Amino acid sequence: MEYDNDDNTWRRPSTPKVEKKTCYQIPKRSTTLAVVVLGLAVLSCLLGYCVLSETLPYESKTLRLVIVLFRHGARTPIFMYNSDPFKNYQWPDGRGSLTNVGKLQLFELGKKYRSYYANFLPEEYYEKDVFVRSSDKSRCLMSAYTFLAGLYPPTEKQLWHPELPWQPIPVHSLPRELDNIVAGTKPCKYFMSMYDEQLAEKNADPKFTELFDYLTKYTNQSIRNIVTADFLYSTLQTQQEAGLKLPEWTKNVFPHKMRLPFMLSLATLAYNERMQRLKIGPMLKQITQYFNESVTHANVDRSLYIYSGHDVTVVALWRALGFEELLEPDYGSSITLELHEDIEQSSFYVKAFYRNNTKVEVPMELKLPFCDDPCPYNKFVQHVGKLVPNDWESECQNTVH
Repeated sequence: MEYDNDDNTWRRPSTPKVEKKTCYQIPKRSTTLAVVVLGLAVLSCLLGYCVLSETLPYESKTLRLVIVLFRHGARTPIFMYNSDPFKNYQWPDGRGSLTNVGKLQLFELGKKYRSYYANFLPEEYYEKDVFVRSSDKSRCLMSAYTFLAGLYPPTEKQLWHPELPWQPIPVHSLPRELDNIVAGTKPCKYFMSMYDEQLAEKNADPKFTELFDYLTKYTNQSIRNIVTADFLYSTLQTQQEAGLKLPEWTKNVFPHKMRLPFMLSLATLAYNERMQRLKIGPMLKQITQYFNESVTHANVDRSLYIYSGHDVTVVALWRALGFEELLEPDYGSSITLELHEDIEQSSFYVKAFYRNNTKVEVPMELKLPFCDDPCPYNKFVQHVGKLVPNDWESECQNTVH
């Protein structure tokens, strides 16, 4: 993968202006000492400035709209295997729930976006500025709320309770059986037939035979496909993060040998363009609509759209943007799309960024494979347009004629 790391408008100029001053001759005896002192002073300033520059707010005057998709924070396990020594472990709030660590992760991510876009986002929350959509899973909804707590801490006049530095911000969601935008869980017959075909092909790969045999033996249940291996991988990961001692047999396969089937399982849900069209297409349709409204000035109030989803959502958008490398999105990983306006050229362009976890201060800029850098808006829309279904229900073959 190729990343573009040039500075452009991302940081303040790296060479601060220095006023001209009269130079005085340094006595020869003190020349060495003076040079050493001066050198240390310059080095100290440069190091301090380099550290500072990584956390300075974004200053681009061309930025018009920001769209953020992130994965929820750390959660408890969902899947338990037959020989699991922690089958009866009492997880706080039950299986699949957001942990306190997960809440903090998304709160910190919200603070990072607040700091990063401090010169773009208004300090005060205003309903017309931002719209938030989430998967209907509790861990995603809670992640959205904690993210917003970090992104929009109440100002003095917005503080409605003297001991609670938080303000309620709406998060919108659809029931899972109707959600084809974020969770992608609305039934789609044609997608499932393509998915089953891809899954059968991946499961039959000889390179997984030994691993599947090993996992089947030690879990005391049949693990013959990448999806079950994916679930097991996630379970072992969450147990390890909780400080639980994993069984000895896991050391031979976890995490190294299990990582590939895990990542492949995520990618298979959006493996090719036809599948992406039905899996992430409805979200792409919204994104292009939001961009178009900004370009045509149909909606000049809205500056930020936020999606709170899952690892599969992040991977689906990643693949729809043209990246074929397998991805292991960490908790709180995020993809950001920015719409910029080149006023002199009377044109717009799109930039994309990725954070693999909530500890990342400055996101990596992604070079979109399908266009130049920066990516002209019309090229972005042309690529995405191929992945947007005209009639999702009809293409899913859900409708009966």
